Amino acid sequence: MPRAVREAWSSECFLLAIAVSLGGAGCKSTKHARITSFVPPPLPAGFVPQSGIRWRVAVPSTWRDAVQKGSAAWAVADPQAVDDFQASVNVLTELFPGESYDYAKASEAALRTDAHTTVESARDDVVDGDPTLVIEARWAPAPPSSAPYRTMQTALASRGTGYVVTCAASAGAFERYRSTCESIVRSFAVER
Repeated sequence: MPRAVREAWSSECFLLAIAVSLGGAGCKSTKHARITSFVPPPLPAGFVPQSGIRWRVAVPSTWRDAVQKGSAAWAVADPQAVDDFQASVNVLTELFPGESYDYAKASEAALRTDAHTTVESARDDVVDGDPTLVIEARWAPAPPSSAPYRTMQTALASRGTGYVVTCAASAGAFERYRSTCESIVRSFAVER
């Protein structure tokens, strides 16, 4: 074996040995590894836990079951409409074999291709111990409503399934609902 190849191979083996000794698995990137010391936030006052198959989230106790639209697995809504729009939260699930951060990036990319949606921000965050994104978007009205709305969502992945929780409110009332949406998104968790 030529010396240059042997030295390069030795360097790779040395780096691999360091990665393994630090808890890495082979050459797999740990940039978005689960944070095992994560402590879930306390349930906000007036919120109640809700759960579905392998997921859970906390929502305001006054919000009621809503009609699920599209691929949503579950939905609740504020009974009081603002600007012809009821604030709501929904959870959808789909097959996804990767990690939460990759699923969040894929969700962001899909939103950016939707002609009715403008992604306003996508920030790195940690939800349920997983590095992910919290994405805020503005949406054109969806008939029969005539009100534009905004959403805050995050995506988690576990055991081959992707989970998205989305909190929505009318564009004009979103800042009033911001802390509610933040609490909902931060309470989201999936079964590992």
